[in-house]
Formats: sequence, C-alpha cells, structure tokens
Amino acid sequence: MERHLAVLLPSPQRRTRPGTASLAPGTLVLTDDAAIAAHLAATPLPSPTLVACTTAAGPGVLHLPRAEENVIGTLWDGYHGHRPLQHVRALTDLRAAPWPQAPAPSLLTLQELFFLAARHLARHRTDGSSLAALILDPLTHGLPHPHAALLTGLVKNASWELPETRAHAAVTDTPHLRTALDELHHESCLSGGLPVGYYRAGRRGAEHLVPAPLTERRRRAAVTDGSVIVAAGGARGITATALRGLTATARPEIWLLGSTPVDALAHQVRALGSTGRVAYIRQCLADTPGLAVTEAGAQWDRLRRARQALRTLDALRRRCGDTRVHYLTCDVTDPAAVRTAADRIRRAGGRIDLLIHAAGIGRARALPAKTLTAFRAVRGVKVDGYHHLKAAFGDPAPAAWCTFSSIAGVLGLPGECDYGPANDTLDAAARYETMRGHDERAIAWTMWGESGLGPRSGFTDLTRRNGRLSLIGDAEGQRLFTTELAAPPELAHTVPVHLGPPEHHTLGSHCPGLTPAAPAFAFLTAPVRFVPTEPACATWHLDLRPYPYLLGHRRNGRALLPGALAIELAVEAAQRLVPGGTATEIADVRFRAPIAVAPRDTRYELHATHYRDRHTVHVEIRGTARPPAPDRPRPALHYAADVILRDHPARHRPPPPRTAASGALRPHRGAAARLSPPFDGAGRPRTGPDGSHARCRLDLTGQDIPHFSRMATCWLVIDATLQTAAFLAPGRLATPRAIGTVRLPGAPANDHALATGGTEITCTVSPDRRQARATATAANRRTALVLIEDLELA
Repeated sequence: MERHLAVLLPSPQRRTRPGTASLAPGTLVLTDDAAIAAHLAATPLPSPTLVACTTAAGPGVLHLPRAEENVIGTLWDGYHGHRPLQHVRALTDLRAAPWPQAPAPSLLTLQELFFLAARHLARHRTDGSSLAALILDPLTHGLPHPHAALLTGLVKNASWELPETRAHAAVTDTPHLRTALDELHHESCLSGGLPVGYYRAGRRGAEHLVPAPLTERRRRAAVTDGSVIVAAGGARGITATALRGLTATARPEIWLLGSTPVDALAHQVRALGSTGRVAYIRQCLADTPGLAVTEAGAQWDRLRRARQALRTLDALRRRCGDTRVHYLTCDVTDPAAVRTAADRIRRAGGRIDLLIHAAGIGRARALPAKTLTAFRAVRGVKVDGYHHLKAAFGDPAPAAWCTFSSIAGVLGLPGECDYGPANDTLDAAARYETMRGHDERAIAWTMWGESGLGPRSGFTDLTRRNGRLSLIGDAEGQRLFTTELAAPPELAHTVPVHLGPPEHHTLGSHCPGLTPAAPAFAFLTAPVRFVPTEPACATWHLDLRPYPYLLGHRRNGRALLPGALAIELAVEAAQRLVPGGTATEIADVRFRAPIAVAPRDTRYELHATHYRDRHTVHVEIRGTARPPAPDRPRPALHYAADVILRDHPARHRPPPPRTAASGALRPHRGAAARLSPPFDGAGRPRTGPDGSHARCRLDLTGQDIPHFSRMATCWLVIDATLQTAAFLAPGRLATPRAIGTVRLPGAPANDHALATGGTEITCTVSPDRRQARATATAANRRTALVLIEDLELA
C-alpha cells in the first residue's frame, strides 16, 4: 500500500465541456439561509424554478422546516408537475458558522433534502440533469469549514451513481452571490479529478492525493505503558484489531466506549457458546412461538456484538492487565451518555493521551434504495458522535485525537451517499483542528478484509468481485495504524490515504488527475517529510553518491557539487512541491559552504517552503555532522535560493551582444579546475575589456541519457556560464559567492534537449566581478537560454 495525503492544492483547469447554467429551467433551489432565499426570490429566475428554505424566508420562498421521505417528488409535482425535475441546487453560507459547535439543525435538514433530491434524480434518470452545491465560506488559511463537507461529500459520492447527471460543487470565499454562481457554473465545465472546486480570491483549488511515504525514523513511541487511551467504538471491528496491535509493545490503560451493554448480556453470551446465527434463530422460534424472524435475528446480532466485545476485552486484559482495560456502555449519539462516560474517566485519572473516534455503522446500498432513516443513523454516529465527544472531552482536551475515517469520504464510492459525506466531514474537521494548533488526524481507511464493516455485511465479497478497493489484512492494518500514530507532528497533518493497485485503477477511470503525475525529475523523488498546510514545505535527504559523473567536478582534490547543480536541485524541489508550477527565475542565490559529492561525516538535507502569496519557494541545503560535532550542534547552511514560479513563463529577448574591437580578446591562460565530462563544455575562453566569452559545447556521449532527460533546467549551460565568469580572475579560478537572479526566459529546455538539437551556445560575462552580468544564448543570438544578473565572484 502506498501512503498519500489528501490535500488542497491550487488547481487551475481549462474548460473541457459545456457547462450547466447555475439556475436553469427545471431547477429546485434548496437553502438554509433566509437571506440567500430572499435574494433569489427577488431575482427573475427561469421558469419553472422553485426556491425552498429550511428557515422562514418570506414571500416567494417555500418553507421546509424538516425533511420527509417523499417530500421532493410531492413538492415538485405539486408546483411543476408538467415538467420533470432536472436540476437541483443546494446553497448555504458558512461564513459565520461557529466551530467546533455541531452543525445547525437547519443545515442538517438542508443536507437531508439534498440527499432526497439526489435520490429523486437517481430514480428518474433524467438526461441532462445536474446536482450542485454552492457554499459561501471564508476558507480560513485556505481550508473549508468542516460542515461544508456535508454537501460537497454528498456530491462526491453521488457522482458515482448518477451517470446522466452532472454533479459538481463550489466552495468560495466571495461575498457576492452572483460571483459565486458564476464560479459554480465554471465548475460545471471542468472534468477530471474530484467534482469539487475551492475558489479563493477567484483562484481555483482542488483536492489532490500527493504521495507522502513515512520514511523518517520514528521520533516518538505511538503509546507507552503510562498512556491513557479512550476509544469510542473500540470493542469490535478494526478498532479492536488496531488496539491489539498497539498493545503488542506497550501496556496502556484503555477505556472502551460501546453501545452494546456487555455486562447485561455476558451471561447470555456464555450460554450461547459457539452457536451460529441460523441455529440460534431456529432455537428462538422453537422456544418462543409467534416470535418474528426479524426479532430473533436482532437478538442474535446483539449477542454477536457482545461476544465480540467480550473477546476484545479478554485479549486486551491479557496483555495490559485486568485493571487497566475498562468498558463503558455509551451511545455516542446520546450527549448525556457521552458526558457521563467522560466524567467517569476524569474521576479515574483525569489525563487522556489519545482519543480514538472510530464509532460507525455501514448501510451500503444503491442510492435509489437508501432511506432517510438510514441516512440519519449513519450521519448521527459519525458527525453527532464527533461533536458530542468534542464537547464532553473538551476540558481538558486529549493530548492527541485520531478519527477512523473512510476512503469513501475522500474519493466518494457507489452505495455510500450517507457514509461518505459523514466521513468527509470528519476529514475536514481534522484539517481544521490541525490548523488551530491541535494534534488531530483522520485516517481514511480502505477496506479491511478480515475485520471491519465489510466482513459483517458481505460488502467485502462485493469489493473483491468488482476489484474497486484493496483489502487490508489485520496485520498490515495494525502496522499502518501504529506508523501513523508514531509519526512526528510535522508529518501527521491532513488526511493519510493508503492506496493499492485497485484504488489506482479506480481513480484512473473515475477521477483522472486526482493523483497528479509528479514530474520524473533526475535527482529528487518523494520527500521524506511533507507538510501541505500553508506554508507548504518538504524535505529530501540529498544523496549524490548514485551519480558517479559528479566525481568529475573537482576542486583542490575534492569532488564538490557544482553551483549550477544546486540551482537545478532548487528548481526540482520547487516544481515537486508545487505541481504545475514553472520556474522562471531563481533569486537571492547564496553559496555559503561547499557541498561534498561523497561526504564521509556529513548528511545533507534539502528543505523547500512554498510561500503562495509571493509565488515563491525558498530552498535551503543544510549539512549535519555525523555523529553530531560539539561545535556544530545545528545543521549548517550551505546553500539558499528563492525559486519564483509562474503559471506561464514569459519569453524574453536577450539584449544585443556587446562585441569588442578586433584583437581585443585574448585567450585565457589562468588556472583551470580539474573537470571531466560533462563539465568540460566551456571551450575557447577569451577575456577582454568587456569581459569574458566562451563557446559551450554540450556532449553527453557516454552519459546516462534517461537521467539527463529528466533535468528541470539546462544546468550544464549555467555551469559553463559560471565557468566563463570564473575566467575573469587571472591566474586562479574564481567561484560564485552569490547571484542576484538567474532567469530562464526561453521555453523550458534541459541540457539533453539542447544537446540532442545540436544547439550552439555562446556564454558572455561582463567584466565586473562584484556585479557581473552573464548570458548564455543560442548561436543565432536571438534565443536567450540563461540570464544571470548581479553575479558576485569570490
């Protein structure tokens, strides 16, 4: 399984299909905001259009204070029965919505009506129909309010089951409804990825899955013998299995919260023994004439849950001790029961190191067959349970919080229009709490093949047949859970998702582009640390030993990293951190200390931080002594630069080359570095009053061509230009100390492309060693490849 993070990234997309008008004829508009409803009622709308609000909104607006099973069909037919319902819009305003308070009843009613409208479209299969949600949201620090996912999560999941319907959603920070509706229309024109766009100051962002393996050594133990864990829904299923994995190396104190009254059913469970479902129901029917089969089945289910909980308690007590594992009967949908449990735990010790919210019920069914009662039940355990736990355990709050979420919340899945939005809301809550400085995460699990909801519902067999999801074994699930908990705080942000081949295949067919194809750069692969929240940052271990050709760049007998290659590494890091960004300028370049190609006692790390408001990625290379030296307790800075990103690089024409009078140039006879291919491309250097000049000949014969074809820049040309500048110091080799800017004005081209095309290159450097200006141009003098300004030589 590959670990990815579900993160919001800038995602400009071109229109790829005709859009659907935000308010077209045959539209039902649902909202919970009286101001929005009144504004729409006062606006001329195409007929037939019906505006309904869950709060009283005045004339022209239908008041729907609660949702009922058949309200959508009855409502539409009563007003516009001559024309089928084609378009559904749900609008809400969360700009003043408090957090972490539970969603307002009017918003929950809006979600229920939106679900019923989606079900109506699924049952009637109207061609050209659409289902859309529009959320006004401040997008604080770029993150949507968690309750927005009540609607956007439903859109993601419904899109799987409405092939004739265009499902899309827009979350926007604009205060103007007309602008917001225009952005919703723009979203309807896009394809690929998830059908939800986030518009911040008019710029679109979207959720992507970014590879983020946890390759760092653990910096903390997941749990210790002194840890106190509270697990809601922890007595059965994957939570019980995950807890058994934690207790393999530690003996924490564990409080399990479950809705099954285990103590009251313990005697019946012991009498049940190993009796199976069919045998038990037959015995009940024989012992109790007139008992309904459904009631006997419900009794069996209660006993089965109690038996599983007792087995979990026995297993945990054997590992942790009889007095360190407790079970409290607690339905998380009952706020009073949750408060009672919280008070009991506080009286026993007061401190909670980890709270796990894993309570949940599954009702996977096709959208046309889902009921409102089941929808409310699934949402209640997840969303209401979350807020009840937050309120009851808020003071003092747990040191860490982990929610067991589902991949259905991230991607959407068929049959999960209730479970998916509930989990998507908890994913968004984890992001929001992290933004507020709290240690909270949500793990979006795929299907567990041995434990979990699937094996108890038969859904595992369906998943295995359709090949849509991987099936995680218990041992692998325990390992993944322990690894996530052990991740240092800077790696624990956002929502981790573990994908196998089935998930990749599913993504490729349903939402292509959700996992952006990372550029296959020559040096940098997946980062060892990645934090996608603003400012996004990443870290790579810099190991140059796999590239023996770098040993040919020597100074004073040591193989050192060429300064131009440091620029290449900075650009690679920037374009890895910001997919789709194009580096057009590298500014404020500082060479502080040499970087050895094959160091014996130093480990180098490359750090990149993206400042979105400045379109800049700051890059540093730091070295740490191994073992740490007393005089170097902190990583030393070797290199720093700012990479400026643009969506579309501008093309610049180079300035006319300055030529010296005939006979003014003289061949350079100073010292030369020991350079071997491919670093010996700067030939025929000549110096004169106007600076130095050289021809650059790129020859990659005998080199690893696939490696050079993946370069982000023409860094060998930059290196040849810096070599040309070094000839300004007669009798010795000058080295760059700082560069004001390195511009890459032409179409992106690397050294491999230039060498393959046989491009002849001329390097020219002005004579001022403190503020030199250097250029590399194609021989036709019309195409600038590199412009270097404010070059300072040592």
